[in-house]
Amino acid sequence: MISTAAVIESFRQLPEKISLDEAVERLIILDRYERAMEEMDQGKGHKNEDVMREMKEWIQPRQ
Repeated sequence: MISTAAVIESFRQLPEKISLDEAVERLIILDRYERAMEEMDQGKGHKNEDVMREMKEWIQPRQ
């Protein structure tokens, strides 16, 4: 769940005028970020080192 303080701080960084779509997009991104941080605090997710190792394996040319 997004805190009111996080929403206010996020919107303070925006230009004076924005579209409704831009405002909604900002809220969606903020919500996803907050959820990801909560999951990381709970030990869910993947370590950066593991993801980088897996990515290197994915992009290796097949022989």
